[in-house]
Amino acid sequence: MIGHLLLSAGLAPLVGVAVTYLLVDRLRPAVATVAFTVAAVLLALSSTVTVLTAAAHAATRLSGGHPVGWASWLALALLVAGAGAVTVAARREAAGLRSARREAAGLPGDDRLVVVEDDRPAAFTLPGRPGRIVVTDGMLSALGPAERAAVLAHEQAHLTGAHHRWLLGVRLAAAANPLLRPVAALVAYTVERWADERAADEAGGRSVVARAIGRVALAGPAVPGRATGRLHLSVAGWPVPRPGPVPRRIAALLRPVPAGRHLTLLAAPALVVAGSCFWTGEAVVDLGEFVRLSRARGR
Repeated sequence: MIGHLLLSAGLAPLVGVAVTYLLVDRLRPAVATVAFTVAAVLLALSSTVTVLTAAAHAATRLSGGHPVGWASWLALALLVAGAGAVTVAARREAAGLRSARREAAGLPGDDRLVVVEDDRPAAFTLPGRPGRIVVTDGMLSALGPAERAAVLAHEQAHLTGAHHRWLLGVRLAAAANPLLRPVAALVAYTVERWADERAADEAGGRSVVARAIGRVALAGPAVPGRATGRLHLSVAGWPVPRPGPVPRRIAALLRPVPAGRHLTLLAAPALVVAGSCFWTGEAVVDLGEFVRLSRARGR
C-alpha cells in the first residue's frame, strides 16, 4: 500500500509538473490550459482516491485489532489535511467569485465595458451575469489607440473563454495535492497567453499585443485584485517560471506559433495520468483483497 501511495500521490504529480514545464511553451496556450487543468484534476482525484484507500486500509486494520504502521497513519493525516485544504480553497474561490459578481452588478451602466476614474493603470475582468471589463483612466491615457484595442480584446477573451473556471479547477486540484501547485502557476500563465493570442487575432496582430503588454508593464503596477474574482492583463499572485510572465508573454508573441503537434506532445501528460490511475486501481484491488481475507479469517 505504501508503494501505491508514494507512486500515485507523490511520484505521478511530480512527473506531471515536470512534463507541464517542458510543454508550456510548446503547445498553443488554449490547448495547454485545457490539458494542464484536466491533467491536474485527474492527478488530484487519483491521488485522493489512493490516500482514501490507504486510510481505509488503516481503519480496517485498526478495527480488526491489527498493528498499524507509519504509512497508515501518514495516509490518515494526508486525508484529513487534504479534505481541509480543499474545503478552505473552495470557500475562498466561491467567496471571490461572489464578490466579483456583486462588484460587476454594482458598476454603473449596462455596457460590458466600464471606464472608472483612477490614475493608476489597470484593466481586469469581473465574471458575472453578464461579466464586465473594467479599465481605468490611467490605463487608457498610457496607451495609444492600437494598444487600447489590444487590451480590451485581451480582457474580452478572458470573459468569452471563461478563464476563471480553468483557474478554479486547477487551484482546487493544487489544494487537494500541494505538489500540483506549480501546475496552477503555469495555468495562470497560459490563460494570459490564451487571451494574448485571441487579442492578436482580433486587434492588429501579435506585435501590437506584445507592445501593449510592454507599455502596460512600464506604466506601473496594476490595482491589486482578488485571485479568483479578477483576471488581469498581467499575472499576479502566483509564482511563474523565470524570467517572469511579462517577458515570457512578449517573447512568445514575437516568435512563430507552435506547430500543430499537440496530439504527440499531449501523450506525455496522458501517460502520467494513466500511470497514476493504474497505481490507484492497484491500491483499490489490494484493499479489496485485504478486506476479503480479513472477513475469511473472522469466520
